[in-house]
Amino acid sequence: MHRVLSIFALFLVSTSLAQFQDSCPDTTYTAIQKCYQTYFAGYNMTMTDTIPEYWKDDGLHIQPYVCQLANSLVSCLAPYQCMGPNAYVHFNAANATQAQDYWIDLAVSNYQCGVGYNLTMTEFYCMAFCRDRYTPDLDACDAQVNVDVAGGMNVCAAMQKDYNCQAKIYSNCCDTNAGVYICNVNLAGTNAVDPTCSNAGLLSCPQPK
Repeated sequence: MHRVLSIFALFLVSTSLAQFQDSCPDTTYTAIQKCYQTYFAGYNMTMTDTIPEYWKDDGLHIQPYVCQLANSLVSCLAPYQCMGPNAYVHFNAANATQAQDYWIDLAVSNYQCGVGYNLTMTEFYCMAFCRDRYTPDLDACDAQVNVDVAGGMNVCAAMQKDYNCQAKIYSNCCDTNAGVYICNVNLAGTNAVDPTCSNAGLLSCPQPK
């Protein structure tokens, strides 16, 4: 099992893991595995040849410790630029979805425990409340993407519209920085899967105030 820092559902364009072509030498996979063994040990979990089942764990009180472990993991993995979702397949992830979840979580944790850490701590409970209260509205933001793309809208524009839609809900429920935060969480997750829109300058988020 895996403690993922993200407390929010990420909107991601459906992408098959087969599209990822990342590959590392066996010696690099051994080094990556050691990084994760240390990471899981922080949660009193073990890893041999199989990564634990992916799961979520919420709660503000554990976030400093979660971020301590996450930042150490990010630093440990930094030298291995060949790494991608297929690394988790190499470690016998249960399925392609779980492998992609781990890869997305690494990117989201890097934001939430890095430049977004202060917002993680200050916006956590309000955003959790708003997520539960406005779930139908947030789901409607996501659902509109397929409608817009089917109607001919550029997929990057449709995703930006979705980000803005979610950000407005959180901003109205909490404050402006809550909207900034959810936008950047979504952006980090999306870029982990496919950074095409961001690289083209067609997907972006504002900075906190």
